[in-house]
Amino acid sequence: MTPPIDAITPFRRALRNVGWLLTGKGVAAVLSIVYLALATRSLGVAKFGLFTLILSTAQAVAAFVGFQTWQIVVRFGMAHRLAGQQNALARLVRFCLALDIAGAIVGVAILGAVLPLMRASFGWSAELTRQAFAFSAVLLLSVRSTAVGILRLHDRFAVGAAADSVTSIARFIGAVIAVLHEATITGFLIAWAVAELLTAAVYWIAAMRVAPGTLRHWRGTLAAARETPGLWHFAFATNMNATLNTASRQFVVVLVGLLTGAAAAGNYRLAYQLSQSLVRLADLFARGVFPEMTRVHASPRAEELRTLIRQSSRLAVGVGLATCVLVPLLGQPALRLIAGEAYLDAYWVLVLLGLAAGLDIMAVGFEPVLLGTGHAARALRIRIAATLILFAAVGLLMPSLGILGAGAASLIASGVALLAFVLSARAVARG
Repeated sequence: MTPPIDAITPFRRALRNVGWLLTGKGVAAVLSIVYLALATRSLGVAKFGLFTLILSTAQAVAAFVGFQTWQIVVRFGMAHRLAGQQNALARLVRFCLALDIAGAIVGVAILGAVLPLMRASFGWSAELTRQAFAFSAVLLLSVRSTAVGILRLHDRFAVGAAADSVTSIARFIGAVIAVLHEATITGFLIAWAVAELLTAAVYWIAAMRVAPGTLRHWRGTLAAARETPGLWHFAFATNMNATLNTASRQFVVVLVGLLTGAAAAGNYRLAYQLSQSLVRLADLFARGVFPEMTRVHASPRAEELRTLIRQSSRLAVGVGLATCVLVPLLGQPALRLIAGEAYLDAYWVLVLLGLAAGLDIMAVGFEPVLLGTGHAARALRIRIAATLILFAAVGLLMPSLGILGAGAASLIASGVALLAFVLSARAVARG
């Protein structure tokens, strides 16, 4: 018999959430290695570099205009749900979806201005530029963050894991089809675009089954901003936090391409993607912990919050240290197995990015503390400082070290962010 929710500690609930997320990501992790291998080997270094630049540009713009509405739904929807205020919760969900759509439209407009500049800088053909725009528009308009929030608010992590796995399954199938039809950049762009559409569709179908009727009546949707104090502040803080954390790393890939060429950008992106496969596992931990931080913060039991912070941070630090040890040991065999001899030049940048990933994983044990307890602005200030350090270090190190300089810059920025998150989380726990 399943014990009632109050009989389970917040940390155990967080681990249960992460376990469900890992169920989907376990399959996704294996498939992502396969489709990455298919892309690198079939496209070659130069074409993979072009594919990388298109993908990184689209993802950077998506992070720049996105509001992380899943966090808004969980952060403010938790109180509505616990109080039984279903109408207020529905208004909040509709408001968040409107934010998603508005951000996507702004992102498409930004791409309309950015991609012609990239065409001029990299010598893209008109056809490739049109394909890049079409792919990027699909990625932006396949909004699903609000749907993710609905599932996490209602503790449907198992359903979310199944929906999330659609991306990797669809990419894998699309990559196989692309290779069988003499793979081109166009084929992989189509595969990635279809994966985004399918994932968004599955997420929304699942969300509407969990919360039926939520999107039925749009009148009064704007009232959500008035009846939810702090919503706009939190929305912009999480948007900027995601922009500085995610978009800045994607911009570095584009910057590497501008300064050293598409092939070097491809090597950097390969190393970055392999290192980020580890960070994604840590991100799952953050997504599982965040609802529990919000739930415990909303309760009068302060000791539970301190216990959850202590347990989650210990786990994150342990996994981060293991990552720092394993990446240098396994990096070269992984590159040879996945991408082949042509990409072995990416090894040392993989080591640097792997160490940075280890520090990012450790930070995951502390950042949700700030986001889940009403200190999103403090997390934002930390991300601003880390991003400024990242680009300053890139500017200083890349002229002499090339892509190794970009990797070293990421390591420095991750170290600064980790230190700041540790100090801030401890201050919150004491307060």
